[in-house]
Amino acid sequence: MKIFLKEKFLIAFLILVLIPLVTVSFFSYFNARNFLMESIKNYNELLIQSMIIGIEDTVLSYKDLSQSIVDNISFFKTNEEKKDFLLENIKKYPFNVKFLSILDESGQEIIRSDDRPLENKSDQPEFYQIKEKKKDYYVAWSSFNPVVGISTVIISVPLFRENEFQGVLISEIFLSDIWSKMITGYTSPKDNIYLLTQEGQLVAEILATSKDFRSDDFKKIAQELAEKKAVVVQEMDTGVGQMLVIANSLPMFGWKLVVFRPVAEIYEPTSVLGSNLVLITFITLIFIFIVSLFFSQLVVNPIKKLHKGAEIIRKGNLDYKVDIRTGDEIEQLAKEFNRMAERLGQSKAALEESKAVLEIKVAARTKELKELAESLEEQVKGRTKELQEKMKELERFNRLAVGRELKMIELKKEIERLKKEIKD
Repeated sequence: MKIFLKEKFLIAFLILVLIPLVTVSFFSYFNARNFLMESIKNYNELLIQSMIIGIEDTVLSYKDLSQSIVDNISFFKTNEEKKDFLLENIKKYPFNVKFLSILDESGQEIIRSDDRPLENKSDQPEFYQIKEKKKDYYVAWSSFNPVVGISTVIISVPLFRENEFQGVLISEIFLSDIWSKMITGYTSPKDNIYLLTQEGQLVAEILATSKDFRSDDFKKIAQELAEKKAVVVQEMDTGVGQMLVIANSLPMFGWKLVVFRPVAEIYEPTSVLGSNLVLITFITLIFIFIVSLFFSQLVVNPIKKLHKGAEIIRKGNLDYKVDIRTGDEIEQLAKEFNRMAERLGQSKAALEESKAVLEIKVAARTKELKELAESLEEQVKGRTKELQEKMKELERFNRLAVGRELKMIELKKEIERLKKEIKD
């Protein structure tokens, strides 16, 4: 296989530049990839912390709502007026507040916003945590609805009149706002999120929209992590692929938030980094190829011109001049090449002149031969005519001779016949 000078230049240039470029590119890629992956882990950890803050803020906003009800309910004297006031507040938040109730200083319910019977809750934490431990508020998980994947929480705040403890306002709140905020602000459709108590009771959950990213093992893992106090950030192999698991506590409520995120998705920027690196390397290679092509053309093009000139001269055009102005040895070679072509042209001209003289002589001799041939042809025609006439005379003579011979044969036969008759 022939390798031309141009290809040799390109191969040499690419090898000298390509190997260092690829080495540096891969080294830079792996360093940048590791740094980016660590940054992504830290970012996701901060993202989960932001989700925790969002959950706490949402729950505390309901505490503030309860506190505002407490601040205004003291203006009503009768229980009926107070109940009407509670019902009005529930109408303002029909999808957030399940019910409201008021307990007196002994823990007995005196007002409920729904029609359920009044209960004595003196032994319930939502009452004694406020009365005995004198907390400003109390929040606890109440129940979980697996159909909608949302829990309700109990929020209780104290009732005071003239700085004397009068009872407790209890609110049972749906946590729908928590998930709506997290879904729109923090989560991906492929994430699985679990909010649990320290005992592993499910407060709320968000499952991936696609079954390809769901697993029954996630809940078990989340319940195990709920018992640990430390923050957990680690990658796990699961039945649906590798997941980044992040678990962090909500110390205000004693809950644990556990998030499962597909590694392939969160590390997608590393793939983009790789694609960008490939693109940059490709563009660099194109640039190197163009530069190497440019430098190779500086050497190859003059040689191509010489080759083209040789082909033209080989076809007979000895007046062709190779125009190369490189200021180097190739230009000197082109000048010598032109002088050689000029000398060949002179030799060709001399040959052409000799050829022309020879053609004139040949033409004259050809004319003479032609005239001689024409003269001979006329003589041959005359002689042929004479021969034809003599042939005709011979044919007439032959016919006469043949006729006489036939008559002689008949005469002989007649004589023979007469002789036989005479004898008889």
